[in-house]
Amino acid sequence: MTPHHSRKVKRVLRKSVTITRASALEFRVPSSRGTRAARSDAYDLMIQLDGAARGRTVRGVGAAGVHRRATELGQQRSYWDVVQSALDQVEGASLPAHPPKALALLGEIADGLRESIPGERSPGEHAVLAAVDVALADVAAQAKGISMAAFLGGRRGPLPTGQVFSARQPEDVLRKHVAGGPAGPVLKFTDLPDRQAALDIALAMANATAGHTPLWLELDAACERSELLALVDTLAARMAAGELPGRLIVQPVWSAESYLEVAALQETAEAAGIELMAEVGDAHDADAAAGHGIRAVGLTPQRAGGISGALRIAAHLKTHHPDVRVGLSTESHLPGITARAVMELATALPRLDYCAVMPSTVSPTTDIEPPVGYADGDHHAVPGDGPGLGARIDWASGVGYIARAADGARSRRPRPTYAGRPANEFDIDALLPFASGNGDIRVTTPLIERAALRRGLDTVRLSRRIVLADHSDLATPLFFSPNMSAWIARPAQQVTGDKELTRQVLRDAGVPVPQGAAFGPDEVDAAVQYAMSIVSQGTHVVVKPSRGLHGTGVSTDLREEADVRKAITTLTETKFGGQPFVVESYVPGDDYRLLVVGGQVVSVVLKRPASVIGDGTSTIAELVVQKNRDRLENPHTRGCLLRFGTDTRHWLDRQGLTPESVPAPGTAVRLGSAGNIATGGESIEVLDETHPSLLDLAVRAVHAVPGLDHAGVDVMADHLAGLDDHAAAVIELNAKPATTFHHFPLAGSARDVSSDLVARSCVLAGIDPGPARERLALRIDVEGRVQKVGYRQWFARLAHSRGVVGSIHNRASGSVTAFVSGASDDASLLASCAMMGSQRSRVDRVTTTHVTDVHPDDRFEVSEVRA
Repeated sequence: MTPHHSRKVKRVLRKSVTITRASALEFRVPSSRGTRAARSDAYDLMIQLDGAARGRTVRGVGAAGVHRRATELGQQRSYWDVVQSALDQVEGASLPAHPPKALALLGEIADGLRESIPGERSPGEHAVLAAVDVALADVAAQAKGISMAAFLGGRRGPLPTGQVFSARQPEDVLRKHVAGGPAGPVLKFTDLPDRQAALDIALAMANATAGHTPLWLELDAACERSELLALVDTLAARMAAGELPGRLIVQPVWSAESYLEVAALQETAEAAGIELMAEVGDAHDADAAAGHGIRAVGLTPQRAGGISGALRIAAHLKTHHPDVRVGLSTESHLPGITARAVMELATALPRLDYCAVMPSTVSPTTDIEPPVGYADGDHHAVPGDGPGLGARIDWASGVGYIARAADGARSRRPRPTYAGRPANEFDIDALLPFASGNGDIRVTTPLIERAALRRGLDTVRLSRRIVLADHSDLATPLFFSPNMSAWIARPAQQVTGDKELTRQVLRDAGVPVPQGAAFGPDEVDAAVQYAMSIVSQGTHVVVKPSRGLHGTGVSTDLREEADVRKAITTLTETKFGGQPFVVESYVPGDDYRLLVVGGQVVSVVLKRPASVIGDGTSTIAELVVQKNRDRLENPHTRGCLLRFGTDTRHWLDRQGLTPESVPAPGTAVRLGSAGNIATGGESIEVLDETHPSLLDLAVRAVHAVPGLDHAGVDVMADHLAGLDDHAAAVIELNAKPATTFHHFPLAGSARDVSSDLVARSCVLAGIDPGPARERLALRIDVEGRVQKVGYRQWFARLAHSRGVVGSIHNRASGSVTAFVSGASDDASLLASCAMMGSQRSRVDRVTTTHVTDVHPDDRFEVSEVRA
């Protein structure tokens, strides 16, 4: 290479931006004014691209909008495969600094991504590609230091636009939103299933707007010739009668037959003031629509390959079909990021006749600043401010809703460490069938069922929460539900449920406990006075509910009267407000949960308070995002994500910080007052290194309560030191202890405490079922609505995914029976999952018994009806 060429290449590289890291975050949508997003299986997807440009890093973002994740095993993987493939392909790409050249390259990248997806693409997959396209454009615009509107060839400014509503919302809700906000130049309604729904919504909304605002009606099913003719005739008649506004846009899904009738339809429609529109996804679609006589086309970037794809279609129309009118719109429910990107696009289109890009419902999980909205008293959308999209992501609002994450192949992050220990790895995919709507994997009873089956016990499932374990030597089955068994006496549960009563019982038994007292909700002043008397002795205090759970309302290490009063106020704002609370001395040390089963400690978990470590560049909110990504990889903590709630913000205030603060490298920022895993604490299993005297203390504490056979013991101590060398104290006893964080600690040895609980139950019942089995052969009988609902096929997919052999068949009685054989973990997983069933099934009871042989023994097959 000549020096001249070398200098030229360096100049080009300096003027380009290279994608150094690509990542994706999926957010659960907790609630919405729209029915689609109110579902527990509704999600947003955000794409983040980091680019290196002239020695600095810029970050581009794009969002796919709300999608519904399939809940049956195996059905969500193709969608996530598309996400992963897109990240891998864009990572390392370089975009020229010159906007037209960068736009051309965006088109090539988009085409390549589409070609990499075999077969027909789903709406969700189209949305993923559109999100990547927006993120790339955002990176390129920021690297150039210009707005995305300028990058696309437009000019940012207030945008006159209408709103988009889903017709799936109740009519009274639609009326309220339409009548209460700026109407704008047009109102668009999507998700109309048929012509009657289109007529009904048109009449209702015309009434709500006094008939002054044009309506844009988008049907979501193909219309045959007769249906479309009937719809146009009916709308025309109602418009002539003055019941509808003088302008309507009708956008059906055109069938091949209805396309042939465009000329006849257009004559009636145009005479009445009805615009017939066809949505197009590429230039070929645009040519087909114009060729059939359609005089208006609709562009939705999420379905047109992103904003660059929509811009290319618009340019093609201007060149080849200049008389065709253009409408730009969005989905009715979008993240603010996507809405902002479409608004920037609107300013750059060479022609724009109809504009409805303001979503009626913006997802709360990824808020942006400035927010998407109208100027006061106007129907002009507020433009962005700054380069790129001109919006800052408010991570603090969405950190607790992260459901899944991925990185490009070149930027996979190393696994984290906890107190110098590497993070544990678990098979998350195997446990996903037990995931709840908030991402928590509820495997307490499946773990018990696995332990029971491995010990040769048969099981009966009456629900997802209740399992019975039976054996020929048992008079009655053993009962298990989450975190409890039948062996804990009711009085013992009542004692441990009251923290003050527990403290008194332990104190009387000679077990070291903190100094403390209980107070009623109307005794705040007395409680504060008592707290300050403890502080005067040189000790800090703790405030907590007398019958609390999961660390809710607990405030620790309080030293000032104002802090104590604030802690009591915070407690009253929780679900335990109005109930007695406890003030006790703060015991310095680390927080531990020791699980005692039958006089033996079977696990010790160090519970460290929630915290993040600064890196000098990331905000606290961004560090929490990374922390939560790590927690998603653990079956227990994936449902216990860090959030910026009252307690977290209180701790930030005490340190003079906010979610947007950038801590110095290596600086630890504490985010919680207690080492509670449910509120973001970290779990490290340390049984093997715990001092024997601390183990003995836990056993003595359990034995101090009559009728308490096993329990979780919360202790403040140093697990490496003996009781003679430091002050330790038992804080609480829990007769219904959570067991999953012993199975799945973030670091340290995983403990199969469910096997310990089942073995102890067998001892108490007077039976010895024998040693644990590594392989199982089982018969699984399933009762309920399980025939002609895809249950056998669903079960077979699950069996294939776990490498289990056997068969499943319908029975003449209406039930289903499966025979399975495989490793104990896999075979027992099928027994527990059997209660879930396919989407259309309803399982009432599952009975699992041991058998000697299973056929076939080399595959899993679906058989026909047997007696």
